[in-house]
Amino acid sequence: MKRGVALIVLLLAACASPATMLETGPRTEASGPRFAAGGPDADEYGAGVGYAKGDRTTFYRIPSLVGSHSHLDEVFEGRLIRKAVTPSPLGRAALEPAIPWQFQGESRTLDDYLARNPTTGLLIARGDVIFVERYQYGRTDRHRFTS
Repeated sequence: MKRGVALIVLLLAACASPATMLETGPRTEASGPRFAAGGPDADEYGAGVGYAKGDRTTFYRIPSLVGSHSHLDEVFEGRLIRKAVTPSPLGRAALEPAIPWQFQGESRTLDDYLARNPTTGLLIARGDVIFVERYQYGRTDRHRFTS
């Protein structure tokens, strides 16, 4: 739990910091969404059955968490919100910034975090610029997520 709280604090601080602070760290690969078919404990989360969604009584159980939470609009009634006539454009940083963090005396990366935590999607943006976009468990930028 402490690890998750520490990363949330780190991500909030990164998003709240001026863009120039993100620019000062070493840059990594070209930015753009990155997709992974699996993730930590993927079989436990339903990879073998295509991440099936549950229903109102099972959506929170581990075998159906991934499928259910990227299809909550099918599990629970919602309301449609139509897109804007003129959508707000989102740009993408030319290169993904390195966002290192420390845990138990070791330097870690966002990839280290994703390899250890069941995160279906991670997006870090500031203003109208996307800096990081990652997906696991077969999720893509076309799936719907709750946040």
